[in-house]
Amino acid sequence: MTREELRNKYRDRITHFGEAIHLQTKRIKLFSLARLIVLVALIWLLVLGIQDNKLLFYLLSLAMLIIFLALVSIFNKYKGHRELLRQLKLLNERELACLDHDFYNLPDGSEHADASHPWSHDLDLFGQGSLFQYLNRTSTMEGKRQLADFLTTEPAAAESIEQRQKIIADLKERIDFRQNFTASGHLVDENPGDLEDISRWLDSRTYISKYRWLYYLALGASLLSLIVIIGGLFDTSRFWFLLYLFVLNMLVLSPFLLRTQKYQGVISKKHNLLEGYAGLLKQMALSSFTHPELQERSLKARKGRREVARLSKLLQIFDQRLSMLVGVILNGFFLFDFIMLHLLEQWKKKNQKDILEWIEITGWSDAMISLSGFAWNHPEHVMPKIHEKAEDMEFEGIGHPLIPLSKRVANDLQIQSEKVVVVTGANMAGKSTFLRSLGVNMVLAYTGCPVCATKFRCGFMGLHSSMRTADSLKDEESYFLAEIKKLQQIVLEMESGKPMLILLDEVLKGTNTTDKKLGSVGLIKKAIKYPVRCFIATHDLSLGELEKEHKGNVINYCFESYIEDMELTFDYSIRKGIATNMNASFLMKKMGIVD
Repeated sequence: MTREELRNKYRDRITHFGEAIHLQTKRIKLFSLARLIVLVALIWLLVLGIQDNKLLFYLLSLAMLIIFLALVSIFNKYKGHRELLRQLKLLNERELACLDHDFYNLPDGSEHADASHPWSHDLDLFGQGSLFQYLNRTSTMEGKRQLADFLTTEPAAAESIEQRQKIIADLKERIDFRQNFTASGHLVDENPGDLEDISRWLDSRTYISKYRWLYYLALGASLLSLIVIIGGLFDTSRFWFLLYLFVLNMLVLSPFLLRTQKYQGVISKKHNLLEGYAGLLKQMALSSFTHPELQERSLKARKGRREVARLSKLLQIFDQRLSMLVGVILNGFFLFDFIMLHLLEQWKKKNQKDILEWIEITGWSDAMISLSGFAWNHPEHVMPKIHEKAEDMEFEGIGHPLIPLSKRVANDLQIQSEKVVVVTGANMAGKSTFLRSLGVNMVLAYTGCPVCATKFRCGFMGLHSSMRTADSLKDEESYFLAEIKKLQQIVLEMESGKPMLILLDEVLKGTNTTDKKLGSVGLIKKAIKYPVRCFIATHDLSLGELEKEHKGNVINYCFESYIEDMELTFDYSIRKGIATNMNASFLMKKMGIVD
């Protein structure tokens, strides 16, 4: 599928959902009118029944009440479906904009940024204009967290990458499932801290577990209240017993009210959230997949959707005690708190070990749908071939996915036995962008996504970088010390013997030229002792001399700049050898900084 075909696909879906919203709006107006007519008829028949005292009118008014309630249910169902359609239309409008690299209004994941992470800060994985923002389509907080984990965690082995690729291949073509899941997720009533509250509630215990007899007391009190109420229908004087029962029940309940309130405070008003998660689990459960992991998660979701929906209903009922009038009546006659606490604790006892896994399944699905959407939106990208054992590195047409296609310059690179690649070139020539292209595409490969290249082949390796070190006033840490610590972290990983891709941009920028060169040379000589691929971008052309000294271990590549008709130009193409042109003095003269 070409880019233009993708655009047409999204335009067609926008039109389809727009028409469906219009049709649904007409239905809603129709049922709203029908509801009003039935309500008027109900009141009219009830008045006639009171005036004429005829049973027929009462029966007809009861029938109108049933019809009215049915119409309300259908009305609410249609409204909910219209909201889903609106989300689907909005989702396709966003996808259409993202095809043109207009994605800056999406959540950028800045809360996941970590300057101390081995690569995420250097590669702009989070924040405005980041990779996370570009591919993120998650609609749940757990999904956002898991997507951030995918981008910042090395997979266990090359096999893990291959399995993720197969999962993405299974999900990629299921555009209806993907978009329905995402649109439904946007309708979930979720707030920061909700999942933490649920986790705390799961770990909490209440007095009902210790005093089981309170539950049986509540059943007895409820039965007694029902007997008195039924008896009162035949002899109204018996209703006085309800007053005595009410006072007795409130006396029994009063010592536990504060503890119940504290218990409910943790889980209060979470039923809408859980109902939403149950709906997402239902979508997973009712879908048929081909990949074994998706099938396994779908099977677990089947049980999860029922139990999470049941918990949602229990919490919705439990929240009725928050109404002053309803809560007093329910507790005064039925010891409602004791019954609900027992039912909730029984649910927890049965499902405590599973509920967090069900939520994890929902978040994992949400994150994988984002990655699958990225694969769908980039048919020109290629699936990387990552082999377990170290092999030659071969990249063709590799570029940075966040640079629009019209501006992107793709490069080819093949590295055989060499462990260190020295990349020289002038300012703005493309060295740093090339290193980031390598890093970002490796991250995409980790997630199982296609990469921005026509060929991408290498051995499985970890990833470390030192490209944008920041100082810290809070920790009283200078830029130089921060960079040294980052390099120390890289060397420790290197010395462990772990295969790594290392990206370094202008090592030791915080020291003098002589010191910088000594440190850079020492680092390069150390790197060639270990199973690494180290790319080091530098302005120091003398580092290129190491290729002769360490033939087969060090290789030179460069980016050139050109001065034509007193104008500075770049082609951003990598080539073998050492750069021959520098541009700092030219720019300073042109801008009048120096003579």
